[in-house]
Amino acid sequence: MNIAVIGAGCGGQAIAGFLASKGNKVNLFNRSPERILPLIDQKTIELQGEIQAKGKLNHITTDIEEAIAGTKLIMVVTTATGHYDVARVLAPHLKDGQTIVLNPGRTFGSLEFMNTLLANGLDSDINVAEANTLIYATRIKNPGLSDIKGIKTSISVSVLPNHRTAYVISMLNENFPQFYAVDNFLTTSLGNIGAVFHPTIALLNKEKIKNQVPFDFYREGATRKVVELMEQVDDERRNIARKFGVEVQSLKEWLCERYSLQEDNLYDALHNNPFYGGLNAPTTLNMRYLTEDIPTGLVPFSELAKAVSVKTNNIDSLISLASKELKVDFREKGRNLQSLGLNPTTIYEDLRRVSEIETLQDYN
Repeated sequence: MNIAVIGAGCGGQAIAGFLASKGNKVNLFNRSPERILPLIDQKTIELQGEIQAKGKLNHITTDIEEAIAGTKLIMVVTTATGHYDVARVLAPHLKDGQTIVLNPGRTFGSLEFMNTLLANGLDSDINVAEANTLIYATRIKNPGLSDIKGIKTSISVSVLPNHRTAYVISMLNENFPQFYAVDNFLTTSLGNIGAVFHPTIALLNKEKIKNQVPFDFYREGATRKVVELMEQVDDERRNIARKFGVEVQSLKEWLCERYSLQEDNLYDALHNNPFYGGLNAPTTLNMRYLTEDIPTGLVPFSELAKAVSVKTNNIDSLISLASKELKVDFREKGRNLQSLGLNPTTIYEDLRRVSEIETLQDYN
């Protein structure tokens, strides 16, 4: 298969290297040249850890048109805050039949992505999918050397238009049998557990992080007090989902299924997950656990909750604390209802319409 991977960070290099090692023709794109310059001559990505393989890339470029030309599948592996910019530059170059997969979409990634494509002149018949999470827990040891610390055993995926989900899953399963279909994008979007894990641990350990005190993010950062708040935030997320007729997994259920764990409670699932050990805490609060997971996770959770009168005191407190610490109005800059094209008074109808579209004409 001809595949483009958009983003050459930890996840992007791991996915590109794996796909190339399976015999696919893979193009790797990154917006800035610095990250990919060391790869241009060798064009090889080596995987170690849970996967032992090498993949030879077809082309490495900062030109988005070159990257996606002739490809069937486009794997977007950037932070969710980059989805808008990626969609904007992709829109003029997409061709009929191409499939875009957001790895991951976070909350309403596929909706934001499709809105942005259409606003920037998309006239091709394409599919936009969002994965619930990134398939690998991975770090770059050196340019072109990815350390795969863990592989999730199952990844839920939704697709716009929804009726093409089976087709997209079939294509993805050629390389990733872990991907499986869910009813619609509400399930993947409201199943965004990173928005619960990351901000809670980071903000309740903010003094350590600000003072650059080293600690294991999950093993030491997720104290019993932190886990207690995490479960309260998670209850709010699940209450929102139920209001929209969606049943999503709890944090404990999600961890145990994705990492094949057998634990009775969230605290033990976090601390006994072998793939979470040795992951160092960040040394600044100005990083993706807040700058990504707040605006593309907690903000849309809170916005949905307000529209349907669900209380989210804990979620709202985390948003306010992060906004204060980073001096950023995350509610204004995040995925709020206005930016997503949703009306709070017709929220049920709006979301149902999007999940049932058949063509781009229906979407418009």
